[in-house]
Amino acid sequence: MISLAGVLWAAKRIVAIGVLICIILTPAYLAAVNGREKIDVARVRFGSWLLGWSVIGWLFALFIATKK
Repeated sequence: MISLAGVLWAAKRIVAIGVLICIILTPAYLAAVNGREKIDVARVRFGSWLLGWSVIGWLFALFIATKK
């Protein structure tokens, strides 16, 4: 039988993974919404998808996505 504690544990993990994915993909979304050129959007996606696990890669992607 499934306990309430097990369901809450699983729900908490699912929400945490969803929030983490949203944070990692934020720079790519910002680049697309801000109307950046295709090469800049590609750089941002590369930086956030492949290097997003590191803070440096994510900050690089965020900088490219939001600079004017």
